Amino acid sequence: MVQTLSASSLSQVFEMNPSIILPVIVVLGSDLVRRAQSIPGLAPLSIGWPEFLISLAARGSPTFPIESPCTVINTKSGYARTNRSAPLEHLLRSHTLEPSRRGLTLTFLYTSERPGRPVNDAVSYVAAATVVIQLGATTLLALFGVASIRLVWTTVAGIVLSTTAGHLLRGQQQRQMRSAREISPERRDVVCITSGNGSAEAIVVVNEGGGARVEDLAAGRASTLGFLATVGVGVLIVLWAMLLLTLTTLDRIDAWTMLALIGVGSAHTAYAARTWRSGAAIGFKFAEERKKVVHSDKVMDVLMKAEEAEVGVGAALLPVFFPGPLRPEEEIWWAERKHAPKASKRP
Repeated sequence: MVQTLSASSLSQVFEMNPSIILPVIVVLGSDLVRRAQSIPGLAPLSIGWPEFLISLAARGSPTFPIESPCTVINTKSGYARTNRSAPLEHLLRSHTLEPSRRGLTLTFLYTSERPGRPVNDAVSYVAAATVVIQLGATTLLALFGVASIRLVWTTVAGIVLSTTAGHLLRGQQQRQMRSAREISPERRDVVCITSGNGSAEAIVVVNEGGGARVEDLAAGRASTLGFLATVGVGVLIVLWAMLLLTLTTLDRIDAWTMLALIGVGSAHTAYAARTWRSGAAIGFKFAEERKKVVHSDKVMDVLMKAEEAEVGVGAALLPVFFPGPLRPEEEIWWAERKHAPKASKRP
């Protein structure tokens, strides 16, 4: 009896046309898109884009507040700057180890080049596969007469609008990264990026001349939408509004199919939102063969090893992880390092 009622209720649900609620579903979820597009690029048809673009136009800036606060510290001057850059947030969090890992892990990254074109990673490939699935499914259903050709064009329009917005944001982010001042070839710039006391990881970016100043990136320079970008966002908002109106006119089969396609695209968006992107996927060009990791269960041991590997790194992080008084033997060690020759050890 219960199974019969359930089957009957399910049948009645599928006999309904969900086209009237499709625009509401598509509009919701801007926070998911914002997180997924913190490192922008190819995007399938998904929820959240209309509301996200409206908030983007209202802010007049392609950058949003980051979720994981961190600090960028210059090892030479000791000056600490609060990070406002999503790429640097991803760079730090992509090196985060399992939460149960004890002590501290320092990762040294070396570069002498400015950030360039991002390299495709798992998120990019999954996005491309999702787009292929969405297009392939609608095309096959239309060929077999299950869905209409109108659904195909509606799906194509949604993917084009999503991807266009993603590439517009990528252009803005690349412009922001290019705005960072270049390190002169004869200068060596070393900065630490850390989430602060209690964190289990930190990274050290060693720029040996020719790259971009990480501190400029952290400051969020050129973080306003240009005139053309603002016009582009406005056009996309209008086109999305037209697409939302089109969704309300789909017949029952097309509407249910579109709902499934949006679900597939939203699954990718959720995956992208939960994934921290690597330096290469952001556009950084690090010498992977020179990458060095220092770890110990004792934080002080890590800072001492870091100071021996790169003068100034341990000293810059010492007040972050040990704001109080040190042990007598530790005081002696750091006092000796302070008066040691200032030549940095290059790998």
